[in-house]
Amino acid sequence: MEDTQERPNDIEAMQAALQKANAEAQKHREQKNAYRGMVTRLMAERTLSEAGLTNAKVAKYLDYSKVTVTDTGELEGLSEQLDALKEDLPELFGVTKRVSGGGDAADKQPVTRKPKTSANALVEQLKG
Repeated sequence: MEDTQERPNDIEAMQAALQKANAEAQKHREQKNAYRGMVTRLMAERTLSEAGLTNAKVAKYLDYSKVTVTDTGELEGLSEQLDALKEDLPELFGVTKRVSGGGDAADKQPVTRKPKTSANALVEQLKG
């Protein structure tokens, strides 16, 4: 008889354990999806950068939920979106129609200067 009295408690304990396990599994799925989204976004941004697209405006037009990372580590769904953006918004990709022969400020490369070390700054002060 003891066996039948303990059984409802066992069922309740198992149900509670199952609910706890389901909640933990849901939490881990959400964390995995968030991590996967972050990895996808970083890989997409790296791919854009490697392709020479440094314009941050392009990234905001991408739907990262449609971009996935395959088992081989390649991005799927990014090139289709980029092709559509190039067609719809060519100005984001540096493709502009020129009316005159003048230069465009976007065509100029930024001047990069090496930061001065404290020793170089001191030498310049002594010279000047």
